[in-house]
Amino acid sequence: MYKKIVMTKTPLRISFLGGGTDISNFYIKNQGLVVSCTIDKFVYVTVKEHGPLFLKNYRLNYSKSENKNKLNLIQNDIIRETLKKIRIYKPLYISSISDIPANSGLGSSSAFTVGLIKALYEFKKKKISNLNVAKLACEIEISRVKSPIGKQDQYATAIGGFNALSFNKDSSVIIKKFNKKKIIKKIFDNSVFIWVGRTRKTNDILKHQNSKLKINLNDLISIKNLAKLLIARINNNDFSINDLGNLMNENWKLKKNLSKKISSNKIQKIYDSAIKNGSLGGKLLGAGGGGFLFLVVKKENIEKFKRNMKNIHKNLRIIQYNFFEKGSQTILSIS
Repeated sequence: MYKKIVMTKTPLRISFLGGGTDISNFYIKNQGLVVSCTIDKFVYVTVKEHGPLFLKNYRLNYSKSENKNKLNLIQNDIIRETLKKIRIYKPLYISSISDIPANSGLGSSSAFTVGLIKALYEFKKKKISNLNVAKLACEIEISRVKSPIGKQDQYATAIGGFNALSFNKDSSVIIKKFNKKKIIKKIFDNSVFIWVGRTRKTNDILKHQNSKLKINLNDLISIKNLAKLLIARINNNDFSINDLGNLMNENWKLKKNLSKKISSNKIQKIYDSAIKNGSLGGKLLGAGGGGFLFLVVKKENIEKFKRNMKNIHKNLRIIQYNFFEKGSQTILSIS
């Protein structure tokens, strides 16, 4: 009835503009809009039938390790609630490996949920579309685990590619795919990632941000409008790196208003140095507090930019990632 072992590979994502408008408190009245894409860094999830000689029914390896006999004793909320939802009560070994540290602003938690759902369906020999994987991941993370997060990461990592995600008042999600290879190449040729050097608890920041919705409403509407401007530029083939940098710089100013926990003195100093040394704009990826700064820097200036930034901020890690167009995939399935 079941497979012996399954492994999935789910891409991480960059959210360019619109972050924060995918929270239900916002989109049920105002409609949300996010522009994002997936990158060539992944979360891998393995699901294996657990043999009868092991003392515990569940062996789980993620950032921690668990050995549990009963499903309800599993501490990892996502694993426990996903197993309950999909109704798998067989002894299991589940492990997760990520290319990037957790809580780094690239959607790794939702990528894990998406990859786990896909792996468990394959393990049960049942078919499920990536769109339905995303819907189920939202239900598990938001409704069952009660995480104060939005919907963008589940759809971005499940579907993959470069997309505009609209979050409607009736809770439906519309995906507009951009097949603009030249624009995508231009973005990644003219950008860098700076590792801020610390990770943060997303839920704490989002809880604080959500508690200030009424105060933040105008800023969130402005953030959504920046996403609209970018989409218009892309659709009209009127896109430029200068435009992207300027829009992201405006987004950064607005995003910092949403919660005092989003930025820090260290992050702001790095961002200010980046602007002084040639960056056209950028943003802190994810909810804030740490992780990656995504910065727009013209291709011809990148090497000079890296040298200058490393001279100012010792041991700064500057990385370039690439676009990945596919969503979550099953890469191993053995009966």
